[in-house]
Amino acid sequence: MEMERKLRVQLTAAVAASLLTMLAFIIVSSTFIRSQQLDATSDSILDVVLDYDGTIPSGYVDAPDDRDVSANDVFGAQFFVVSLDAMGRTTAVNLDGTSLLDEERAVTLAQGVYEWSGRDAGSVGSYRYRIRHFPDGSMKVAFLDLTIQRGSFRYSVLAITWISLAVTAGATLVFALLSKRIVAPIVRAQAAQRQFVIDAGHDLRTPVSIISADADVLAMDIGGDNEWLVDIKRQVSVMSDLTESLIALSRAATSITRDDEVEMGGLVRDQLSSFRSRALLEGHELLERRMDEAWVRGNRQYLSRMVGALLDNALKHSSPGAPIAVTVERRVRQVEVSVSNASDGVDPSEVGRWFDRFYQSDKSRAHHTGGFGIGLAMVRAVAEAHGGKARAVASDKGGTVTMTVTLPLPMRKGGRS
Repeated sequence: MEMERKLRVQLTAAVAASLLTMLAFIIVSSTFIRSQQLDATSDSILDVVLDYDGTIPSGYVDAPDDRDVSANDVFGAQFFVVSLDAMGRTTAVNLDGTSLLDEERAVTLAQGVYEWSGRDAGSVGSYRYRIRHFPDGSMKVAFLDLTIQRGSFRYSVLAITWISLAVTAGATLVFALLSKRIVAPIVRAQAAQRQFVIDAGHDLRTPVSIISADADVLAMDIGGDNEWLVDIKRQVSVMSDLTESLIALSRAATSITRDDEVEMGGLVRDQLSSFRSRALLEGHELLERRMDEAWVRGNRQYLSRMVGALLDNALKHSSPGAPIAVTVERRVRQVEVSVSNASDGVDPSEVGRWFDRFYQSDKSRAHHTGGFGIGLAMVRAVAEAHGGKARAVASDKGGTVTMTVTLPLPMRKGGRS
């Protein structure tokens, strides 16, 4: 159920994001195009206004052929023209085309355009302006009031935006309702795959146990130091560990019960104790850098397997004789369990794939170390099943590798957290 919920959420979020992106592109593109069209139409009207010096004759019917406007566009506009000499002094003001402002305001707008604008066309406030220069250095500045047009433009953009949001919300809701049917085949296939691995693992336990028992009996008959028996028992142990890891990985990938109150510092210490003899035989020292007390709600068995897999990985891939440092650090609302070891050199670009199932960064070492690319995948599965995450970080030159699992701390009142 948890996997189904995540799939549905991810698919619904992807659909909503895609719709929003597409609609946003359409809105932005159409807004830009309409804005450019409004400016172009305004400039054409201003050209006609300048042609007639701000006074359109009553007999004016059609705009010149090179103007993309009609007589209605011109007669229905609010415009005015201000003439300036070469020094920028006002020489004339024609307000025949507007009744919305006085001469003082018209002069102020023209002087402002003269002082700070280096363009022959542009916008100032709610006005679009256009400048026409003359050989003697004088100029005429025509202004067109676009208050109504821009208000209508903003309203239409706002309306389109709200409609787009409504369409996105509706489509997302419909898809969310249908997503269960969409992801059902995927969920069934993955559930069947996990169940097959679990069933196969249980079926493998019996022959593995029989082979191990038979090897013990043979050892009593012919001696336990027989190299063939030693090799058989070693491979049986590897197969047993592989079987248990596959079962644990398959179960951890689904919902596991989290009924235990687990103190992570103590759990890590227990695992360190069980690994010390192995570490000593392999020439490594296990160092407790920091062990904070941090209680989490989870499954003790799987959390122990998770920490054990981190320590096992560090022992397998650590440089000869190098110490392995372990920390349990409590933060505000989470606890971090980290295992660091020196390495002979790894590719830092690969660390993000170490927690993938059956992934091994060094194929040549897989058989030697007994790895199958399952341990770290199980670590991530257990961490995610507890609402946490797992990550790996390598130094720039790959000389040090740190595996970290982050688990959330529960919210509690009057108790430990």
